[in-house]
Amino acid sequence: MRWRTEGLSKALRSPIPWVALSTALALTATGWIALERNRYSDAQSQFERRVETAQSALRTRMLSYEQILRSGAARIASAASLTREEWRDFITHLQLEERFPGIQSMGYAERVAGPERAAHIKRMISAGFVDYDIQPPGERAEYFPIVFHEPFAGRHARLVGFDLFAEPARRAALEHARESADVAISSKLALDGEAARGLQPKQPGFVMVVPVFHARGEMQAGAERGAAPAGYVFSVLRVHDLLRGIFDEGVLQLLDMRVFDAPEPSAAAELIDTRTAWRVTPPAQTHTFERTVGFPMPGRMWTVQFVSRPEFDATLRASRAWGVLASGLLASAVVFLLTLALVAAWNRAHHLSMRDPLTGLFNRRYLEETMQRELIRARRAGENVGLVVLDLDHFKQLNDTHGHDAGDFVLARVGELLRDATRESDIACRLG
Repeated sequence: MRWRTEGLSKALRSPIPWVALSTALALTATGWIALERNRYSDAQSQFERRVETAQSALRTRMLSYEQILRSGAARIASAASLTREEWRDFITHLQLEERFPGIQSMGYAERVAGPERAAHIKRMISAGFVDYDIQPPGERAEYFPIVFHEPFAGRHARLVGFDLFAEPARRAALEHARESADVAISSKLALDGEAARGLQPKQPGFVMVVPVFHARGEMQAGAERGAAPAGYVFSVLRVHDLLRGIFDEGVLQLLDMRVFDAPEPSAAAELIDTRTAWRVTPPAQTHTFERTVGFPMPGRMWTVQFVSRPEFDATLRASRAWGVLASGLLASAVVFLLTLALVAAWNRAHHLSMRDPLTGLFNRRYLEETMQRELIRARRAGENVGLVVLDLDHFKQLNDTHGHDAGDFVLARVGELLRDATRESDIACRLG
C-alpha cells in the first residue's frame, strides 16, 4: 500500500498528467470559444439582416409615398381647374388608409400672390367655404394656403386656409422643393395626435411636398432659377403611424430603432424611439447589437439607430452551449485521472522491477546494472567504489523456529534500518 501511495505521489509530481489536463482544457476552451463565436456571428448576421430589411422597407415605403404625391401633382397639373369633389374622388380611389398606412391625408396648397389675396378669398367663399380666410393673418409677398385636404373631416377640414409658407419648417421644405423641382420633406414637426387612435396629444412628424408646374418647361426652369410653382401637393406624415405601417412584428421582435432628423443623433432631433413609443416597459440600458446608419430623405438626412431587443439578447444568452462546456470539463477530468492512473501504474511497475517487494531495497537486477555503471565511472574518474556485504546469521534457524512470517518481518525491519542508515548517494540492495 505504501508503494502504491508513493507511486501516486510520484504520478502527481510528474508533468505528464498535468500536460494531458492542460491539453484537454485547452481543446475544451478552443471548442467553446469557437462555438460562442459562431453563435454570436449567427445572431449578428440575423440582426444585420433585420436591419437591412427594415432599411429596405422604409426606403420602399418612402418611395411609394413620393409616387403618390407625384400622382397628385400630375392630377392637379393636368386639369385647367380642379374642384374639391374631383380631388375627393381622386383621393378616395387611392385608398390611402388601406394601401398606404402613414399617409392619413393629402392636400393641395395653391400659390397666391400678395395682390391676389382678396380675390382668392372671395373665390374660396363662393366655393362653399363661408368662413374661409388665409391663416395666420398678415400681409406677405406670397401665400400657399391649403385649398384641398382629404379626407375632409376633423382637423383636416380645419386646416383649409392654413398658409404653409408662414411656418419656418414647412417654408424651408417648400423652398427646397421649388429649387430642386422635386419632392422634399420638412424638418421635425410637433403634430396633433388623434384621440380615437389613443395616441399622444402631440407626436413628431413631418410634411412631404412636391411642387406642381402646369407645363414641363416650367418644371425644368424651376430647377434652374427657382421659378414659383402653381402650388404644392403635400401630405402630413406622423412617424408613429408611419413606422407601424411599415414594419411587421418579425422585425419589431428583434430590434428597436431611434430615428433622428439630423446627420447626428440628438435628443432635440429625435423623431421616435420604438423602445418607448409602443411599449410600457422601460427600455433596457444595454444591448448586444447596435448599428447606426445615415438614411437620406428628400432634402434631409436622417440618422437611424438600430439596437437589438432585450428578448433577442435573452435568447442569445440562453442559447449558450453550457452542456458542451460541461462535457468538455468532465472529459478533461477523466483524461487527467486516466493519465494519472497510467503514470502511477508505470511507477509501480518500475518500482517492482527495481526493488525487492518485501524489504523495499533495490534488487539484484538493479545492483548488477548500477555496479557496472559505477565501476566504469570510478575507473574514468580515478576513484574507488566501496562495497559492504551484510549477512544475517542463523536466519534459517529463525525461519524453522518461528516460521517464515517471522523471518519476513525480520527482513522487512532490516531493510527499513538500512534505508534509514544510508545516505541518498548510497545504494542498499538485497541479493538473496
